[in-house]
Amino acid sequence: MKNIFRLSLLGFLLVLIIASCSKDDDATIPDSNSTLIEQQKVFKEFWEIYDRHYPLMHRKNIDWQNVYDTYYPKITSTTSDNQLFGIFETIMGTIVKDGHSSLTFNANQEAGFEPEFDRNIQNMIQNNTAGKVSIVSSTANNPYLSYGTITSDSNIGYINSKNFEPVRENDSEFNNFKTIVDEALTALKNKTGIIIDLRTNGGGQGPFAYYLAGRFFANNTPIELIRQRIKIATGSTVASLGEWATKEFEGYPDARVEGGFVAGVSPEDNTVVASGPFQFTKKVAVLTSKGTASAAEYFTAAMKTQSHTRTIGNTTFGIFAGSDIFTLTNGGGKWKTQVSIHDVEVKYNNTFQSFEGIGISPDILSIPTNAQVAAGDDIHIAEAIHYIKN
Repeated sequence: MKNIFRLSLLGFLLVLIIASCSKDDDATIPDSNSTLIEQQKVFKEFWEIYDRHYPLMHRKNIDWQNVYDTYYPKITSTTSDNQLFGIFETIMGTIVKDGHSSLTFNANQEAGFEPEFDRNIQNMIQNNTAGKVSIVSSTANNPYLSYGTITSDSNIGYINSKNFEPVRENDSEFNNFKTIVDEALTALKNKTGIIIDLRTNGGGQGPFAYYLAGRFFANNTPIELIRQRIKIATGSTVASLGEWATKEFEGYPDARVEGGFVAGVSPEDNTVVASGPFQFTKKVAVLTSKGTASAAEYFTAAMKTQSHTRTIGNTTFGIFAGSDIFTLTNGGGKWKTQVSIHDVEVKYNNTFQSFEGIGISPDILSIPTNAQVAAGDDIHIAEAIHYIKN
């Protein structure tokens, strides 16, 4: 196993010792596990997982020890699982506020966070967008993207990028995705411009997003789009994080995690290059909203590096970290938590910046009014048409 932080033997042993602890020197968790009720054990394990692996405390100004001090005393001998879940709902929804981090109870109750989707944009997409585009019928039910043209101007292509989440986890599925993308670009290659609609794309896997973005890159120069680092110690400050990763790291062994390792990194996957048999370098308009999340935000950032592209709509969700899923040892397997495990910075205007919890702003901010939605308009598509034609 390669260690991305190049620690000395002494330093490496120190990291392992710290990693095995459930709290830092300043944390106060006085109870002996043998005297605790199940709900207290579940809370402690949950808290310790985030204390050890969640790398975004400093981004969100979270004092994790204060979270323990505030909520653990609320758990008493009479606290039920449902009451404990209510505590987790408060923590995940008002403190962590991370779309890649959540807690699930009994597989059907989830405590998480979603940003407020502008109601007018949501209604506009649901009620008005379909009337503005003509979709090739054979692609309408494609799980990844459908394509066609703008109804009012067939010289402008339209791609609805639905998501980047593979139907199956294998290389052949990625090849299938590339075939679908290539078909769309071949059909639209002679258009005067293309509109790419990401407004409801909730993300998926980076390589899928990067392949689609690479079809629009104007040259063959690779772009290092993101950089990542992980926690190497407990705590809420940036000092608990390691250096920016330069080598692949499989992760820390943890039997509770799907795949058996937590906090792996693969820096070689952070670069975007031109892809496919040709590149479309005429004008491209990318539509975004709060529903544009995760890998779709990587796509947005990649496209913003290209001078022939404009982003239009609303700010994206603001979730960039990869995540791992823990099944808690305590609680009889009823509790699972998905945890963000990367601190990610995106290259933006040639500088690495964090957009975690912030999102990427569009080049043209466009929020519809009630009257525009009621009139059947899709002002994002209208703005995109205006950009392509002018």
